[in-house]
Amino acid sequence: MRSQAGKSHALGARVERSLSAGDIMRTVIVLISALLPSASLADSIRHLSVPERFWGTWAPDANLCRDDKAIFVVSEKGYVTSQASCTVQWVTETAGAAGPIYSAHMRCSNPDSPDEITEVNQVIVPNDRGELSAGPDFRQLKSYRRCPAN
Repeated sequence: MRSQAGKSHALGARVERSLSAGDIMRTVIVLISALLPSASLADSIRHLSVPERFWGTWAPDANLCRDDKAIFVVSEKGYVTSQASCTVQWVTETAGAAGPIYSAHMRCSNPDSPDEITEVNQVIVPNDRGELSAGPDFRQLKSYRRCPAN
């Protein structure tokens, strides 16, 4: 039995057709696009400052709100802990299944060596109870609660 690949029959006529490199490339692109997960196609929004909903003092537990080693303070352009003082360069907001996910890109210095600057990313996942999870990546997220204003 002969293969009919690359041939078509129209009204009994036999037409030979070879695939060009462009045809193959277009086919590959269409297949890859169809197979990509929809999350990878999600839009992201870049903010030049931290969204106001995150401003304030955060701690792992309300009882630790007065412990300077346990808290972090978020402002429009800053993120401060007992170990680092960071300037927020930008925050990327990406759609997630349970709501937006944020990633803050910051430049940080240690209070003991202010000339040593490091670049840090912090993932922030808020929830509808006014809490958030934060960490350097999704595997290291920790839960935090907003501390009452002093």
